[in-house]
Amino acid sequence: MINVKKFGIIAAIAILFGIFIFSLINAFYERPEYDDFCKRELYMQKAPYLQEKLNCTPIEVDDAEAEVCQEQGGEFTPIYEEGCVKEFKCETCMNEYDEVRENYEFFVFIMSSILGLVAVILSIYLPYKKDSLKEWILTGFLIGGLIAIFVGTGRYFSDLHRILRPIIILIEILLVIFVAYKKIKK
Repeated sequence: MINVKKFGIIAAIAILFGIFIFSLINAFYERPEYDDFCKRELYMQKAPYLQEKLNCTPIEVDDAEAEVCQEQGGEFTPIYEEGCVKEFKCETCMNEYDEVRENYEFFVFIMSSILGLVAVILSIYLPYKKDSLKEWILTGFLIGGLIAIFVGTGRYFSDLHRILRPIIILIEILLVIFVAYKKIKK
């Protein structure tokens, strides 16, 4: 028979501890916001709908400028004035945002892995009596630590180098096997 209290305590601690780790990380290292790097109004501008036909002078983009913009990873964004395209601006803000976002996700990956690993190790090696409240609590922290490690990896996985992806996953599989071995052995 499943002990509902035991399961409830373990699940609550595991979920809350996982949330706590990411809240703690975010408290010290704020997530970058897209709007801090790229102004949405540049992308949201549209030529206004006018009843009368406008006499706009066509604006051409210089090929050399387009090549430089493309090398910088930017894209040309039209700037409107009175319904006509006044100029094109090479917008590279997305590159800056992506770089800061990738650094943030790397930090989250490292910190969630460290904090999760500490929770897993402490949960395995702290002494407890079988079927005691302390065992339930430590099991909750163990599962919460594993959740933090897995979620941190998932957040940074697409930014990981392709060679590192299978290595990280293998390490996590070995960690789960280690935890299973230690918990079953007790």
